[in-house]
Amino acid sequence: MLSVVRVHLPSEIPIVGCEITPYVLLRLPNGAISTEDVPETAAVDGHFMRYRWYRIQSDRKVAICSVHPMEQATIQCLGCLKSKIPAAKSYHCSAKCFSDAWQHHKVLHERASSALNENGAEEEELFGRFGSGSSGILSSGSGSMSNLGQSPGVNNGPVPLYPSGSDKSSGETWFEVGRSQTYTPTADDIGHVLRFECAAVDTEKKVPAGPPTSIMTSRVIPAPTPTPRRLIQVNGDVLGHLDMDSQSSSFGTFTVLSYNILADAYATSDAYSYCPTWALSWTYRRQNLMREIIGYHADIICLQEVQLNHFEDFFAPEFDKHGYQALYKKRTTEVYAGVPHAIDGCATFFRRDRFSHVKKYEVSSSIRLHSL
Repeated sequence: MLSVVRVHLPSEIPIVGCEITPYVLLRLPNGAISTEDVPETAAVDGHFMRYRWYRIQSDRKVAICSVHPMEQATIQCLGCLKSKIPAAKSYHCSAKCFSDAWQHHKVLHERASSALNENGAEEEELFGRFGSGSSGILSSGSGSMSNLGQSPGVNNGPVPLYPSGSDKSSGETWFEVGRSQTYTPTADDIGHVLRFECAAVDTEKKVPAGPPTSIMTSRVIPAPTPTPRRLIQVNGDVLGHLDMDSQSSSFGTFTVLSYNILADAYATSDAYSYCPTWALSWTYRRQNLMREIIGYHADIICLQEVQLNHFEDFFAPEFDKHGYQALYKKRTTEVYAGVPHAIDGCATFFRRDRFSHVKKYEVSSSIRLHSL
């Protein structure tokens, strides 16, 4: 019979806007072990896998520091509230934390003021993609019951519009927020613990074949506010005829960006012990990488340490949406990382409106090149 062997989370700390895909190890009826999903449309021996996500809400209010999301907030910037900046961006864990971030607050206040004056600047451009509607303080009554925290563009599966359970002794209420293996935390989840359950279900009776296997996360944290880039202005004639408004070139010139993204296989806690585990998770890093790289509007983009599966599943389709064609070359010397498809290589993207692909040559850096 189909059964669950083990469930594991890639990161215990969920981040708003970052998709969570638990690792579910299954035992098939023939005794084989598999990580492939078994949906109802492809049931095995009369059973399929059912998934549920719950948000656990309690009566205890929680405010999270906007800079150090693992810390509870003790200070709030009133200037942010007056400027109608999302409250989640106004919290700090200490006076020093607030003082260190004051210059960044001033920038936010000025931008918010300009946006109000211009009557139309999008809040997303000012405050980041996620968490724009969060209050930063959470209680059992926070969030709209009509949508249970679903943000536009986030598909966590159909969910019922009512609590799924409660524990009066602890003051906790469970709200079902997702019915698929993956779940993307929303602003309404900030400060709350999530619970993931999976179970093999009988196809005919629609009841679990046994007790569900569950795992709980730590409290959901907001995505940290990106630090403003401090670029060095290049003076003189160095830029040539580059059009800085569109970032596209003229007079036969073009822009090239080279970027080492650090393959997920190498982003380990052992190698980067000073970095929190949630910040090393691929789902968190990939959206930040994409946001920054696309922001340069380069004509040709050269990325190093790109894992093959990440190229196929993420980078190629995402860059395609922005008008880029993709080419990939895997590393000549394979490095075993214990993860299928973890071999990395170089990915090149070019704007389709400026270039066309004629022919591809792969030259290995490990081969000595002789002058012609």
